[in-house]
Amino acid sequence: MKSLVIIGAGFSGTVAAIEFLRTAPEGSTLLILNRSGQLARGLAYGTNSAIHLLNVPAGNMSAIVTEPDSYLDYCKSQDKDITSNCFTPRKMYGEYLESLLTKAESDARGRVDFKQITGNAKRISPFETGARIELDTREVILADQIILALGHFPPLSPAALRPLQDSPCFIKDPWSNDISKLRDSDSPVLLVGGGLTALDVISSLKKSNHTGEITMLSRRGLLPIPHRVSRGSTHSHPELTLELTQKVPDILGYFRTIRSYISSNPEMNWRDVIAAIRPITPKLWLNLPDKERRRFLRHLQPYWDVHRHRVAPATYEVFDASLKVKKIRTLAGRLHCAEEIASGAKVSVRLRGEQHLTDMTFNYIINCTGPNSNPSLINEELIKNLVLENLISIDAYGLGINVTQDLAVIDQTGNASSWLSYVGPMLKANLWEATAVPELRIHASEVAKKIVRLFNEEALKA
Repeated sequence: MKSLVIIGAGFSGTVAAIEFLRTAPEGSTLLILNRSGQLARGLAYGTNSAIHLLNVPAGNMSAIVTEPDSYLDYCKSQDKDITSNCFTPRKMYGEYLESLLTKAESDARGRVDFKQITGNAKRISPFETGARIELDTREVILADQIILALGHFPPLSPAALRPLQDSPCFIKDPWSNDISKLRDSDSPVLLVGGGLTALDVISSLKKSNHTGEITMLSRRGLLPIPHRVSRGSTHSHPELTLELTQKVPDILGYFRTIRSYISSNPEMNWRDVIAAIRPITPKLWLNLPDKERRRFLRHLQPYWDVHRHRVAPATYEVFDASLKVKKIRTLAGRLHCAEEIASGAKVSVRLRGEQHLTDMTFNYIINCTGPNSNPSLINEELIKNLVLENLISIDAYGLGINVTQDLAVIDQTGNASSWLSYVGPMLKANLWEATAVPELRIHASEVAKKIVRLFNEEALKA
């Protein structure tokens, strides 16, 4: 009997489990291990608030590669008025994933032994032809194959805010604190970061009737950009993608080519052009030499992120309405230092284009810098042990974990594991475009099918 253990039960782990359950050979065992005990949620879909919306329309959110209307059909079963253009609550998407997993488990009953364990993996080590997993309860699990399906980790605290680490005025992780329970509804709040996390926090503050001024500080002062209310063209723009893949790979050349193409086709919406580039983004990233990758990360990544990762129109409307009545102000600058004071915190900021520091005071500071995916900076015992024991390697840019084309992890000597695979946003190290459902569903399906093939081959040998 061959066994697969999936560590992590967010989107990637859940979809890998569903795909495995659908085709695994008779006598297989599947065990899902996660610390919360809540399947099919993870950081993204664990919210219970209906105001937290998906940032992708329902029509492109199927978890199953071969069933493009899977999520839309589920939505219509809950509310017949939902269309492919709708941006639905993330809570609903978590319920959808759970329903798919429940059905896959039911259909596989008698063929696959499915178990769930609530626990925290502490260490993984090779054992015979597979592996040994130690939990923090000292329980040991043996596995023939393991899929690490670790998703997003809490944001890092900016260095300037470390003196506030233990202060009640500093919310280090906006996803683990109830923003609605801030003591004073009229308290001035500083959001450090101006991306999608900041907009989630703003929505939560507005829902809790917060009336104080919100200051949003980021290095460049870039504002989020909304999706269109209706879906755009699905034209693949082959002439552009061909030119990008054939040109000498340098980031400025890519940028100029895309900009020129958009300028030469004023009838097109730039959003459709960005969407057309998605399928070739991994190839463009892999083609770039080290110097060009570093140039992109240093100079252009924030601009790419704000145009590529757009926000649901309704979420943006809440933000835009507050901007117009000056309940939110946005600043471009760098935090220099911070100290706790009686009313909260005083921070010193060097605003963009200025040499002197500007002091500001807030009752609360919320870290909205976004999730951390650099394994060397993740404060998790499992990750630390995987690095320490040379079972995984971190890419040169701190974006994630090195893997092969079939998602086997690569150790620090360059060898691919025969029993350990990874799927999740840390694939960004190799593929760049690996943080959203349209890409992750493909990777989760591929890694599950790889393991099914391995189990079938072993069964034939037996």
